[in-house]
Amino acid sequence: MQIIRGDDYQSWVYANKDDLIVVDPWLTKKQVFPRFNWLLSRDSKETPYLLKYNLVDHVTHIIITAHFSDHLDEESLHFFNKKIPIYTTLEASKALIKLGFTNVNVVKANNTYEINSFSLKIFKAGKPYNTTTFSYLLCDSRSKVFHEPHMFNTKVEINDVDACIVTVDMVKVLGLVQVSMNLNQAKLAKAQLNAKYFIPTGIAPKQTKGLISLLLSIKESYKQINLMPSSCRKVGDSLCL
Repeated sequence: MQIIRGDDYQSWVYANKDDLIVVDPWLTKKQVFPRFNWLLSRDSKETPYLLKYNLVDHVTHIIITAHFSDHLDEESLHFFNKKIPIYTTLEASKALIKLGFTNVNVVKANNTYEINSFSLKIFKAGKPYNTTTFSYLLCDSRSKVFHEPHMFNTKVEINDVDACIVTVDMVKVLGLVQVSMNLNQAKLAKAQLNAKYFIPTGIAPKQTKGLISLLLSIKESYKQINLMPSSCRKVGDSLCL
């Protein structure tokens, strides 16, 4: 399996044999809250991997981990064929069906889905996202990758993964509700998973703009990530397992 950083925020691409999976694709220059871009927006600093190498038409499956606009970017999804298989949450499925997608699969915690050469197992996310998003374990015949886009659920029973993709830049809403992990929490997640490789996601949240961003308190660790060896730092960087 090959893991590739898809953009300069939190999109991921997995390649194995003839399969190419993209997670939370962002392909536009500006990611916005639908119809109310003054609420939340983020500008892309680099060309997304799929566009740079003309690979959009080669994508075989999509995983969307949440219905939030920074995971489900409507404008980016217009790049894909409406028949492409998508694995996502119940809330996100409603938006996808409205966009015209016809092969939308709602995933459930503890269920496993066979995606050609991949196996996708779904887990509950950590609070406060335990009812609205999910984490997952993606496997092929040789390797295992765990991805949690927000807060790690310490009750997840997984160990000995090849790589873990987790947040490292702490974000709190109104200074109270934590929605993204800090570096120390990420280290604990890596240790619990016994992961060989550590990959940060949801990086540089201070680049988010708009009214909602004013409600967030942020402590970024990504620029000091040299305190902990990590992989896939830049767009297009890859890790072969």
